Amino acid sequence: MPTRGRKSKYNDYVKPRLNDVTRWAQSGATESEICAALGIAVSTFNEYKKKYSELMDALRAGRQTVVLNIKAALYKRALGFNYEEKIGRVNKDNETSTEIHIRYAPPDTTAAAMLLRNYSETWRDKDKQTQDFKQQELTIKKVLAESNNFDVNFDGTN
Repeated sequence: MPTRGRKSKYNDYVKPRLNDVTRWAQSGATESEICAALGIAVSTFNEYKKKYSELMDALRAGRQTVVLNIKAALYKRALGFNYEEKIGRVNKDNETSTEIHIRYAPPDTTAAAMLLRNYSETWRDKDKQTQDFKQQELTIKKVLAESNNFDVNFDGTN
């Protein structure tokens, strides 16, 4: 029996470009931008993500690289670092030269505090109310995601 509806574009438009999807995600492209580059609708892309685990893996790999790079930059900023500063000079005879100076960026206390809160149990925020609220929010989001019922009414009416 022939299938109804439009033929899927996945095998022609998306699957051959999974490496591109990973690269685009690494460069910070939004899913809308990725969809435009692939020539498919966002809704179609969302369906493909549910149906094809290799697409989610490609996105996840790209995003993981971004997260690792941000963590490395935050770590570097928290500890302080040396960097080169190049200054171009033009003298009165129109000759150019480049001066290289080694500069020091001192440790950033905000970056250090953020790293400690995320990586050390001792430094985590201990506000019980905030933790309870976050747990309730997570539970509600999970229930909504599992139900896939967007007509949920929280006031008890139907």
